[in-house]
Amino acid sequence: MRFAARLLLLTPVLLLLQGCHVPLQPYRLQHPAIEVPPPALNGPAVTEARTDKDCVAASVPICLAFLEVDDMGELWNKGELDTALSVIRRANTDAHADPVILVFVHGWKNNAAPDNGNVAGFKVALQDVYARLQRTRPVIGIYIGWRGNLIRQSWPVAQQLSYYNREATATRIPSASLSSALTQIAMRTHENPRALAIFIGHSFGGLLLERAISEMTASQIAQATIDSQEGAALPAGSPEAAEKLRLAAAATDARADLVIFINPAGAATEAKPMLDFLVNNSYRYQPFLAQTSAAGAADPPTPNAADRPLFVSLTSTGDLATKVAVPIGHALPSLRFKMAGSFRDLGSGPNGHYGLSCFDPHVPHPHWELKTKEDGAVSQSSFYMNTAPHMQVLQSHVMLKAIGATQMRVASTGEKITIRNPQAIAQCNRDLFNEEHLNVVSTFRLADTQACFAIQERPNRCNGSPYWMMEIDPDVVPDHSTIFTQRFIQFLMDTFFMTPQGGPMQRVAPRLIQLLPRNDAVGGAEPTDVRE
Repeated sequence: MRFAARLLLLTPVLLLLQGCHVPLQPYRLQHPAIEVPPPALNGPAVTEARTDKDCVAASVPICLAFLEVDDMGELWNKGELDTALSVIRRANTDAHADPVILVFVHGWKNNAAPDNGNVAGFKVALQDVYARLQRTRPVIGIYIGWRGNLIRQSWPVAQQLSYYNREATATRIPSASLSSALTQIAMRTHENPRALAIFIGHSFGGLLLERAISEMTASQIAQATIDSQEGAALPAGSPEAAEKLRLAAAATDARADLVIFINPAGAATEAKPMLDFLVNNSYRYQPFLAQTSAAGAADPPTPNAADRPLFVSLTSTGDLATKVAVPIGHALPSLRFKMAGSFRDLGSGPNGHYGLSCFDPHVPHPHWELKTKEDGAVSQSSFYMNTAPHMQVLQSHVMLKAIGATQMRVASTGEKITIRNPQAIAQCNRDLFNEEHLNVVSTFRLADTQACFAIQERPNRCNGSPYWMMEIDPDVVPDHSTIFTQRFIQFLMDTFFMTPQGGPMQRVAPRLIQLLPRNDAVGGAEPTDVRE
């Protein structure tokens, strides 16, 4: 009787909650791939069509496909994936077209609805990328939609309180369905060896994407390394060696060429396993540099400037959602973990000896460890309480902004750096900056303000792996949600879509290389590069 009375009292509350929910549903089954009109040469960036036009011709320069998953991580309809794969294959059939495939996973408070702001923003981004590629390469976007928006906007307080529910959903969705779909997208892209597959995740979409690809990417890299080394050990030109190298190439083709997390809302504990894998195996990534030796054999020393990221985790210093809200949101779960003894610490107890392995191929002794607070080490709970790019101990690079004729300011710390040669800033020239031993990897100017920015290797960094992490200036990304801007796209294009020499991104050598110790005759060791 009491149960029935309680149920009767709860019924109005349940009905009220049900009314404020955004329905669990797909939005794109009728039009799983649509055309995006190219930007006008001298007009506005966006020219929206009144109705979605299906993308069916290989000659269409910009297509947008959709791939939707439910709250349990299952695809709503495999037909959406089949359509996306067919769009990529059609673009690859043009012998003169080297398509760029951009996969975007949205975050909290978004979905794949036609009126969603992230859908509109992604269309603008595709147009901008196409224009910046001089309209010479087809651009295909794949928008991965999930119910990031649980509560209607008319219930703003309840919408904020959906944080834990949507974080749990973004953690649950990554599964064999989504991981295999991403693998198929990469493999279909790389049927053209010059095509590029770039995956991007924002906010909880960064958490979702990282969980979906980390394990499989680590496995693909490890398998390619093993096959390459075994192939190199077999007689050159033998069928067995050729088969091993074919398998290594297939494993490499099954992953993205670049993964970008922007304002990721996952704990640094999500990123650290992949970082540890890359660091402990001494991996470098030099996709623009032709490999002159047989796979698995040592190449001559390669220039440090050729090192590029496989993963990039970026966060704005103006992103209060990840700088403040994530630590607040993780406070209660962290307390539960501590009470259960789930975190390791820096002490000498049974759960102690927790440290951070460091790797920087640009220094004489590339491997070391941070073991104590004095070294700069932090406990495991600190990684859970913060996002990776906000943690200075994990940052591989810093962004510098010109604030005068001879001064640059570090975005993450506010520190000011004096530049002796004012022409370095006036020309925004990487080589002139590096004449002052600044280890700048790239520079860019904002088109609207002409402000000069530089990306510098973080001094005394622990992370010199292909997993780049940095905080970026709010002039580039002002807050958590404002990401589909020309400023941010320009930064991404100039920093990650171009070679250090300013040429367009090319998939010349997609395999990672390993920096391994080589024992010499007098018992010392020096590094040598071994191909993935």
